[in-house]
Amino acid sequence: MRILLIMRNTYAWHREHIETLERMGLEVHLATTVAQAADDGRFAGVVAIPEELEGAALAEHCAAAARRLGITSAITFYDSDIAVTSRVNELLGHRWPRPEADAISRDKQLQRTFLAAHGLPAPQFAAVDGVEAGLAAAEAFTYPFIVKPSALAASIGVSLVRDRGELERALADVARLAEEWGGYFPSDGPEIALLEEFLPGKEVTLDGVVLDGRFHLVGVTNKMQMPGPYFEEDFYTLPFRTPQEEPELVAAAEGITAALGVRHCLFNAEFRQDSEGRYRVVEFATRMSGGQNYRNLREVHGIDPVRLYAKAVLAGDDADALAALLDGEVPRAATPRAAACIKFAYRTGTLVRNNAGDAAHSPHFRSYIPASRPGDRLRRAPEGWYEIAGSLAVAAPYRGPADIDRVERIAAELDERLDVVVVPARTAAAAS
Repeated sequence: MRILLIMRNTYAWHREHIETLERMGLEVHLATTVAQAADDGRFAGVVAIPEELEGAALAEHCAAAARRLGITSAITFYDSDIAVTSRVNELLGHRWPRPEADAISRDKQLQRTFLAAHGLPAPQFAAVDGVEAGLAAAEAFTYPFIVKPSALAASIGVSLVRDRGELERALADVARLAEEWGGYFPSDGPEIALLEEFLPGKEVTLDGVVLDGRFHLVGVTNKMQMPGPYFEEDFYTLPFRTPQEEPELVAAAEGITAALGVRHCLFNAEFRQDSEGRYRVVEFATRMSGGQNYRNLREVHGIDPVRLYAKAVLAGDDADALAALLDGEVPRAATPRAAACIKFAYRTGTLVRNNAGDAAHSPHFRSYIPASRPGDRLRRAPEGWYEIAGSLAVAAPYRGPADIDRVERIAAELDERLDVVVVPARTAAAAS
């Protein structure tokens, strides 16, 4: 059976997702802008996407290619391609896609409006189109509060502001990011930034999968808590430290997916606790956590959301066919099978060498994905956002809650054993 994988970019971060499609025996055709994809032996064929194509024209281009290849279904794991993939599936004759739901999940302003309209737990917010509007809207907030881009992910551009001066700088940063990352800002309106109530409690990320309209929990991941002013992603750790809180999170996820009206989708939501310990929805998306989160969720909870979702996409509108395909596959392990952690390799300077090195010899090592190339300059916020050398995944046996802390220590130790070499940026410039 053939399937069209639409990944305009970053499919290198989703190699395990692609391997799952291959293990299912699918003939995968990739639609992408990446020129070198034509030489990638994992794909039966490559559909070139012109850089200038967006929206309806992009969907028509991909759907036409699918028809020529005899392909009836499309799938994606890339944030920016969720909505267009839904449109492609509609053009291929399916009734199950919900492109309007995917559009909401791509825009934080639309998410906030959606959550408020459906009475779902969310922080106070205001959407603004620039610095002056942000300064005016701030009068309704109490410092400190959050400023973030209306799009983007991985906490890029997110900052905690404590006074008017910090607010001005944060809004200027978002305006710069909106110019640099223009394609990530899909809203029809001019709003580029959100002011948002600061939630001081712990932050977690939930992953699930919706099959024929029913939400299934895959796992809840602990995240490193940062006090601000900037928020860098790090230490994604499983299993959940406080599983007794899962029902509250699942209820919110079920409320979101029901209100969206989605039939089949992967699902991710970020939650943070308010001052009274209640979880609020920070953001959500009709896709799962990226990169190595997928492999860690499988190892810890014994459930494969990508396989389940791919089966749902292939079954399409046929509920009976989907039920037969999913027979016995959905339940996750009753107790965690392992403890796992993702540690990002943050460095500062010009990158000289970047690979797993001696860390790969550890029994806890699972994978290392380079995110930058030699010659790249790595910076920390606010000079640079999410400029990491790479992403390290580790795992260890799980016998009890203490192993959650242990696997984080293992990740920190193996990070130091990576063969990641940087030199000060000025030294590199002088040498050149």
